[in-house]
Amino acid sequence: MAFRTVDLPGPVILVPGASLEGQMRQKAQDHPGLPTDPLRLASDLNSRDDGAPATFSEPRRAGGDRSLLVHGGTYLVRLFLTKPHQGSYTIAAIDPLRMRDHHRLSQGCLLLRPTEWRVCYDVREVPQGSDAYWPRLTGEWLRIGDRLATERGAPALTAEQTQFLDTVGRLIDASEAITTDSARSTEPYPYASVGSTGGQRHGTRAVYEFRLAGPRRPEEGACVRIRGRSGYRGQVTRAAGASVTVRFDQPVDWAHIDQQGELEITPNSVVYARQREAVALLRARQARGTGLLPALVDHQVRGIRPVSDAPAEELDDDQLQAFRKAVAVEDMLLVLGPPGTGKTRTISQIAAGTAAAGLPDPVLVTSHTNRAVDNVLSRLPRDLVVVRVGSEDRTTAEGRPFLMERQAAELRGEILRVTGPWKREYAGVGVAGQWARELGGRLDRLGFLVAEETRLRGELAAARRAVGGPAQTRVDELTSERLRTERALGRSGRRTERLTRSHQAARRRRGWWLIGFLFGLPALLYDRRLAAAHQKDEKLLAADTRIRDALAEAERQLDAVTRDIPAVRAARKAAQEVERRTAQCRSDGCTAARSARESLPAGEAPSPVRETEPETCDRDLAELHDRLARRLPLLAARGELLGAWHDAVSGASEQLHPELIRYAHVIAATCIGTASRPELSGVDFELAIVDEAGQIGMADVLVPLVRARRAVLVGDHQQLPPFLDSEVEAWGKNVGDPAVMKLLSESALEGLVHRLPKTHVVPLTHQRRMPSVIADFISSSFYDGKLSTPVRRGHRDPLFRSPFAFVDTARLPAAERYEKEAGRRDERWGQRGCINPAEARLLTRLAAFYHRNHTEWAVIVPYKAQKAVIAAALSRVIDPEQVDLNVGTVDSFQGGERDVILYGFTRSNHDGRVGFLKELRRANVAFTRVKHQLVLVGDMDTLTGARDTRFRELARSLRGHLVEHGDIRQYREISDRLADLADEGGRA
Repeated sequence: MAFRTVDLPGPVILVPGASLEGQMRQKAQDHPGLPTDPLRLASDLNSRDDGAPATFSEPRRAGGDRSLLVHGGTYLVRLFLTKPHQGSYTIAAIDPLRMRDHHRLSQGCLLLRPTEWRVCYDVREVPQGSDAYWPRLTGEWLRIGDRLATERGAPALTAEQTQFLDTVGRLIDASEAITTDSARSTEPYPYASVGSTGGQRHGTRAVYEFRLAGPRRPEEGACVRIRGRSGYRGQVTRAAGASVTVRFDQPVDWAHIDQQGELEITPNSVVYARQREAVALLRARQARGTGLLPALVDHQVRGIRPVSDAPAEELDDDQLQAFRKAVAVEDMLLVLGPPGTGKTRTISQIAAGTAAAGLPDPVLVTSHTNRAVDNVLSRLPRDLVVVRVGSEDRTTAEGRPFLMERQAAELRGEILRVTGPWKREYAGVGVAGQWARELGGRLDRLGFLVAEETRLRGELAAARRAVGGPAQTRVDELTSERLRTERALGRSGRRTERLTRSHQAARRRRGWWLIGFLFGLPALLYDRRLAAAHQKDEKLLAADTRIRDALAEAERQLDAVTRDIPAVRAARKAAQEVERRTAQCRSDGCTAARSARESLPAGEAPSPVRETEPETCDRDLAELHDRLARRLPLLAARGELLGAWHDAVSGASEQLHPELIRYAHVIAATCIGTASRPELSGVDFELAIVDEAGQIGMADVLVPLVRARRAVLVGDHQQLPPFLDSEVEAWGKNVGDPAVMKLLSESALEGLVHRLPKTHVVPLTHQRRMPSVIADFISSSFYDGKLSTPVRRGHRDPLFRSPFAFVDTARLPAAERYEKEAGRRDERWGQRGCINPAEARLLTRLAAFYHRNHTEWAVIVPYKAQKAVIAAALSRVIDPEQVDLNVGTVDSFQGGERDVILYGFTRSNHDGRVGFLKELRRANVAFTRVKHQLVLVGDMDTLTGARDTRFRELARSLRGHLVEHGDIRQYREISDRLADLADEGGRA
């Protein structure tokens, strides 16, 4: 951690903001440990002898000011220079410390040590001549950044790189201004009622369902707020029929929501704040990859070393080249993937191959949309730990199994399932310790009693010997003879064991091939010797038995001779009493040993004590006690840790989120999500794979790229860019900055594809989605004829003779076929909308036809107003949820695919006005969603006579291709054919 201690010669004056005290009291209730008022805040900061850690934060909105972030033990204070005097700081906010705050501090900070932190409740109370030391603090902060950048080997910024970052900064400001103006110009959406997703009508929750009062509704992903309630802000997570579901940024009390009101669009300030943070990291040379700016600005990249790594799945030649270059590239690679060329397959193999290399940092899979992020995940190998970070209600079905929250909940359940029984097992360790202490006490007592028993037996033997006479002599003789026999029996037994091993070896060798016969004689000799040894053992055992019996009889005779002698009787009584007490103590020790063993976890219990022979029993008891003394402290610590872990996991599963992130091989999140989710704060990535990079602007793509050592941008620069040319043209008069206009008009991918060396641009050229008749037109119109179709399919359709069909409305009367103006309020960025009733009727009938034939279909149109007309008509014959999924504008279907695509041009007029259809990439996106049948509906005369030269040329090329290879049909013909199929009781 880099830090600089800054001793300031005077006090730092803090002026509370207007609503600060109420905010502090509320947050202190929600987060105990936070200061409850400004004076306590100042007191806490003054108590920090080592200084208060501080960092700087870039402006969070266009025209905003930098702020000074001062960190307490549990909180973060945001300070702004007080205007107009700038000799003090205004306390803008206080919040609890979060993970991203700890990460920011770990990168570097200033330790501020003023003479005093002082509160003035009114700016007029600030002493004359007070100093906020702002220039000094900003200078010290820059020095920390330079030091860190130098340590990392980051080169100094060139003039061109600084100019680029300045332009991106202005781009962010312009984008925010554009979206803010658009939000303000969008009419609110009235709602008639509010419901909670859980059905409860009380309490606090974050998700609510609003029933709209009119036909209009906000799009999924739009940021909205309840009009008149600035704090009630959230995001539309679902829009279906007449209702929208909103997830609020903070839980909202049901009782505080107006049951009738309006939802209004509001800009997403988080997006622009994260973009500015990314630019600030690049300015400070703190981006993870030192080659990012040289690649983006100077188009300088390092060479790619050749590798022979093999993917887990078979790839075509282009995909394999992309894979091998991606796993080896040191800075940036572009992979150009037109529709159907296997981008997702290639991405999954790149992610898997990089993750399999065992590098310390994970792979990031990211994109602008949740759908693009989720498409990759199901294709990744199951042995990789893949974590999806995002909101469940915005994640698709493919991504939900990988959600961090879901995996944490599953892991929590598995941990509780596994550790629950073990926790119960280890619960007895404390009891085992009590029994071990009991056993130790019994062993101490037993040792004393055994010694006492030995002494008293000696005294009994001496008393007997003194008066035993011949009977004692006989016992002594037999005892000596028994000892000799036992020694002889031991020697004989050992010899027999040796002979047995030799005999077995000789028998094994006798079975060896070729030479086995050589060992036959030794085996026979060992047979004889072993037989003789067994006979000797039997004789010795018989002699030992005879001697034992004789000794027992001699001892009975000795006892009979001496039992009535007073001295012997007294010695016997004393010995028998000690024997009884010894046996009882041994029995108590065995009870303690059994109880201790039974209290131990399974697998930890030692062998049971052998209780038959006293000597063996005493030895086993001592060994058990020694083992327990060694193992119980470890088992107790293990049980305590297991219990604490089990109890911790029993609570909220959020505690497992950092562990999942720490061990993940692949992390998936949207571009903005990589920087806005606290779980990813401080996480660096080995490789960032950005999908659909052709749709992502430079400011957005920087957010994930500054976190990664190297990057692969995957996309199609011939698909829709972040902003269409017509939109950029409309904003041009307000932006007035050619450099910003250029960045607005092109995606990050588009800006690099013709500037990076060809070695770092890999095109995928083999498409497998569309029929060749469609792909050939797409290839010649958009991809310079380089797109090939290796797969050929047969064509079967009850309406059209070719997979590529056009239904022409030009022969309809003008009043029937011409478009009608629909206003501006529903179109993107307030552009003029259109509807075409004739096209809408036919598209509705075609969709219903294919739906009844159980064919996967979609209707795509350029205008939201036309989409609304078709959706309303289809909802009368098809489930509205299906309609919502399958009827949309070009933008909403980018990246999707269907068996049948029904596309309506909508524009039909006498003077060739085509509006934003002149953005040719709209046609490319719409046409390339198809897998089997593409049906275009439009006025061929209007299209081929368009005012816009490029669109007119495309339309005429389309007509020529259809005449030669496709199927051009008239509106009435298809309409009648649909009616005939219905009359015949067919499938229509």
